[in-house]
Amino acid sequence: MPEKTRDYTDKRRFDETPEPAATFSGNVDVTAARPGETFMIHQHHATRLHFDLRLEMYNGETQVLASWAVPKNLPLVKGKPHLAVHVEDHPFEYGQFSGTIPAGNYGAGDVRIFDSGTYEVLEQEPGKLTFRLKGRRFDGEWHMILPEKMAAKDEWLVFFRKSFRPDPESPPDLKPMMATLERDPFDDDNWLFEPKWDGVRALAVCERETMLVSRNQKNMTASYPELHRLHEQLVALDAIVDGEIVAFDRGRPSFEKLQSRINLQNQAQIAQMMKTIPVSFIVFDLLYMDGRRLVNEPVERRQELLKEIVVPNGKIQVSQSVVGEGRALSEAARTQSLEGIVAKRMGSPYRVGKRTREWLKVKVTYDADFVIGGWSPGEGNRSSSFGALLAGVFDDEGLRFIGAVGTGFTDQRLKELLPKLKALETEKCPFVEDPTGLPPSRFGKALRNARWCEPSQVAIVEFRELTSGLRLRAPSFKGLRDDKNPEECTVDALVEAAGRDPR
Repeated sequence: MPEKTRDYTDKRRFDETPEPAATFSGNVDVTAARPGETFMIHQHHATRLHFDLRLEMYNGETQVLASWAVPKNLPLVKGKPHLAVHVEDHPFEYGQFSGTIPAGNYGAGDVRIFDSGTYEVLEQEPGKLTFRLKGRRFDGEWHMILPEKMAAKDEWLVFFRKSFRPDPESPPDLKPMMATLERDPFDDDNWLFEPKWDGVRALAVCERETMLVSRNQKNMTASYPELHRLHEQLVALDAIVDGEIVAFDRGRPSFEKLQSRINLQNQAQIAQMMKTIPVSFIVFDLLYMDGRRLVNEPVERRQELLKEIVVPNGKIQVSQSVVGEGRALSEAARTQSLEGIVAKRMGSPYRVGKRTREWLKVKVTYDADFVIGGWSPGEGNRSSSFGALLAGVFDDEGLRFIGAVGTGFTDQRLKELLPKLKALETEKCPFVEDPTGLPPSRFGKALRNARWCEPSQVAIVEFRELTSGLRLRAPSFKGLRDDKNPEECTVDALVEAAGRDPR
């Protein structure tokens, strides 16, 4: 066995790192040392993500952890060995270590416990080690060999032999649970409250890669390359997490900024926008982990597990929640110009694809989806574009005009929208009643020289109030959406979105 030039203590400054100090010197011969009973696997987010296999062995009478750095973790497929670099023995106490090694120190980065349990040596001879692991995630047999040509660098190959894990359960359908609108915030110790993130809802399917799926089951992965490695930030064999893709502007979520990323398909454009409008994934629920469905677990247990498995960084964060104090959180959301809060009844399961009152959303402002039925030409500094969008929703008779939306547009958004509107232009008014006949004082210049378009484009609009006459107060454009049919934008849906009983 090659002699290591530096051992555990030589590599560390214990006045700076939280790692435990060693009470031994030297490294055991893993092919001859007396084995112990326990094993540990660390997930180590250093310069590059890798995993550390640690087997309890004895250095004289002292328990130590013989250790290998395994870049791809232990294999789970026969015939495809993984590299395992034998490194310095670690103190037995290291088996409980989970934390952050500060920058500037050896192995700097986040360390998490990926698995632990008992093990049994099945074969132990020069250049060969076979063992059975019995852990929470790994339950099976592996075989390690030290090829002659790799012996100088102490680089082993580890092979998968057999699994004793039960077959994985089928994952749930990739349809998110939805919240019902509640008009006023409330306090209740039987409820969890968390911020409502103003972004794009997504389920992240995390296995050997990450796949992002929209609420209508579209694969969005290609649109957000910076989120392709979310799976590496989860301490799990596999997982499905629920969350929101968010773009931040001065510390708060900005749907306006995110809108520039949503419909991009060109990879060169996406790469450029990543630099100017980066996104993060805010996770708030866990549906599946390590081959087991979790949708029937109580929401508080799912959130507890979620916090355990996520290693946060600039690309992924866990949404924080509080118990009972909905009014205070709603006021904080208002103060920080957030969209609102979400309340979740403790003890409730995850209702796949359902909208229930076990999740309630309380909004500081309201938003709803509308059909664009036309626009008014712009004036002044908007003379080359349009002045306002003419919005409508459907009832039994057809498209009902509900207001003109003239704010919330950036210069870039105006530039992008006008060609879309012109492509849909028509001479026929799509509204049941021609809104240009309404009193001029009601909408000012918004209806002057109105242009009509086919009612096929859906927009998201934020507003302060819906009047009894079904008119929007202080509407502001938030963005377009391509995951909803115009026919779904109804009077009943609008009334409900405004926090009123549609009946």
